[in-house]
Amino acid sequence: MPAASRPKEKDAGARLRLIEATAQIMRDEGYAAATSRRVAALAGVKPALVYYYFDTMDDLFLAVLRAGAEVSLQQMRRALTDDNPLRALWLVNSDPRRTGLNTEFMALANHRKVIGAELKAYAERVRDIETAAVTVALRAHGVDLEAFPPIVISMLLAQMARSLCNEVAIGVTDGHDQMSSFIERFLVQYDASASPGTDR
Repeated sequence: MPAASRPKEKDAGARLRLIEATAQIMRDEGYAAATSRRVAALAGVKPALVYYYFDTMDDLFLAVLRAGAEVSLQQMRRALTDDNPLRALWLVNSDPRRTGLNTEFMALANHRKVIGAELKAYAERVRDIETAAVTVALRAHGVDLEAFPPIVISMLLAQMARSLCNEVAIGVTDGHDQMSSFIERFLVQYDASASPGTDR
């Protein structure tokens, strides 16, 4: 009796196209628009193949989240070794593409517990990296870390950058120039090339 033939190995390229297509639809139209048919059409595959590569749409959304998270974490880790980690973190968090997708995942997490759990784990890792980068920068300038806790400074920088992106997305720009100027002064003050001893 001949041995049963192995199923054809899954095509990594098609899987990646499905992940990228889902991310694009989520960014452009929201997570509710990312149906298996829409995703398949954009990825250039038959709708049935979505469930060949992913058991459920939640599994596909998780794959999108994890792929984006890995890229973000790599950028965050690079920020730790950047000459100006505070500026690097500001720039990373000011990317409107990431902010838009994160907003969709936050909305999706309200309805899907598995997405919420994954998002929480990712957010905690990001916060650890951001706080470490801020700690390095503030210590280099002799800042009192009890008076200016790195986790607070990192949250203020990251959340403000994301907030500006979210507001721009809906057309709100009042105060943005002033806030950007304020942040720029702060970043210059803690620039690696600035002389320590001039801090607060």
